This record gives sequence, structure tokens and C-alpha cells, in this order.
Amino acid sequence: MNKVLYGYISATSGALIWGVVPLYYNLLNEFAFIEVVVQRIFWACIIFSIVFIFQKRVSEIGTALCSIKNLILFLICAILISANWLFFIFAIQHGQLMQSALGYYIYPLFTAALGHFFLGEKIEKKMKIALIFAVIAVFVKGSSLSNFPWIAISMAVTFAAYAIIRKQLKVKSDIGLMIETTMLMPVALLYFGLQVNNGIPLFFGGNFTGLVLAIFCGLFTIIPLYLFHNGNKILPLSVAGFIFYLNPTSQMFISILLGEDYNFKDICVFILIWLGLIIQFSPILFISNIRLGSKANK
Repeated sequence: MNKVLYGYISATSGALIWGVVPLYYNLLNEFAFIEVVVQRIFWACIIFSIVFIFQKRVSEIGTALCSIKNLILFLICAILISANWLFFIFAIQHGQLMQSALGYYIYPLFTAALGHFFLGEKIEKKMKIALIFAVIAVFVKGSSLSNFPWIAISMAVTFAAYAIIRKQLKVKSDIGLMIETTMLMPVALLYFGLQVNNGIPLFFGGNFTGLVLAIFCGLFTIIPLYLFHNGNKILPLSVAGFIFYLNPTSQMFISILLGEDYNFKDICVFILIWLGLIIQFSPILFISNIRLGSKANK
């Protein structure tokens, strides 16, 4: 298979799985959102451990934790990503998936803003325009106090801060997530201990079906990440960034499918976001596709 085509397929598959996975988590609405996040942490760590042992890559973890600075940064990343997962599952269980979609739409823009203020990275004019559209969209959504999009803002801020800090850690994405889930494992085990102490069965009811559902929480955490980052290695960042938006777009349509309320204001919010994205990405994508096509033909 052509390398560029593989990049497109891998990145697109990862973004689409991320986008439709709320349908799976919607099946777990009878369980506390904290329990769903704990299952994600536990099984992602278990699956990663098996893979790393099988691939004989355990030593890479020690190399990544070679300094106190790295250890602290990974701990902060673990807290941020777990908080993001909590907001995400909370949004699904409380009929706020459209806010989750909004959060993931504006997260790359928040990342650019944080990168500018904390890392001194330059923001291009098109990105500034997209940021202005995003800010206006948030104000439109939050024009009444009861509609303030705190879930969207929380998801965007935690994921953007996570991305900025992870950028300082020069490790592969799977190693980073392995370390982060391992750091969170004591929290998962403590939660399981509380469940046992209160006579609550582990793994979504304790039967075989519940165990399978719990394991898939880990798989749906790992698989899209692996696919998307595999595609990112091949594709230009401009193309990969645009493909990422398949995730929140899918979430937006699924929120409507699940019967969430939406009104004219919500439509205006997403139109504003899309206008900013069109301004930001369309010329870049055109140039990138020409370059990718020329490379493929050589």
C-alpha cells in the first residue's frame, strides 16, 4: 500500500473511531461516569503492559522517566488526561455530547493560544481569525448563564494543556500513555477496593458481559490513539489537524441522533467554528495535497 494512502487511512480511522465511540459509552449510562473512567484507566494500562512486555519495550519506560522533571510532567499529564476523560464521559451521560463536540472543535485553537503564551510559538494570521471565531462562538453559546458551555471549555482547556505539556516530553505516544495510565492505576485500584468494600461487583456487574464491556473501554482508549498518531507520522500536520475534526463532527451528529436538544443558537455556534476552520485550513490543505501527490508520483 502507498505510504501516503496508509497515512490517510490510519489517521482517518483513528479520528472516526474517536468520533463514534460515544455510542459505545452511551451503553454504559447505568454505571457511574467515574467507574467508566476507572475502567478506561485500568484496562488501558493492562493492555499496554501486555503489549510492551510482548514487544520487549519495558526498558523504554525507564528511559522516559530519566529525570525528576519528566516524572513531574508525566504526573501532570496523567491528571489532565484523566480530567478530560471525566468531562467526556460526564457529557455523554448527561446528554451534553454536543458540548463535547464543541470542546474538541476549539481544543486545537486553545492549544495554539497556549503555545503562543507559554512557549512563544508564533500564531499565523489565519489561526488568529479562527481563534476569534471560536471565542465569538463560545460567547454566543454562553450568552445566557444557564447555557454557559463549561463542559466544552473544560475539555478544551484540559486537552490543550495536556498537549502542550506532552510536547515537552520527547517520547512516543504509546509510551507516554502507558506511563500516564500506570500513574493513575493506584486511583483505579483504590476505587475497586471501595467497590468491593461496599459489596459492588467489579467490571460493570461482575459477569462475563460486564468484563467484556470493561475491556473494550481500554481498547477504545488505545486503538484510535495508535491509528491517529500513526497517520500523523506520515501526513503533514495541517492535513492531520484537519482530519482530527472528523472526531467532533461525528460527535455532533451522534448527539442529534441520541436526541439531544439543540436550537438556532447551537447551529450558529458550529457555523462560526466551521467558518474559522475553512479560513484556517482550506488553502493549506490544497497546497499539502499537491505536495503529497507529487511525492507519491516520484
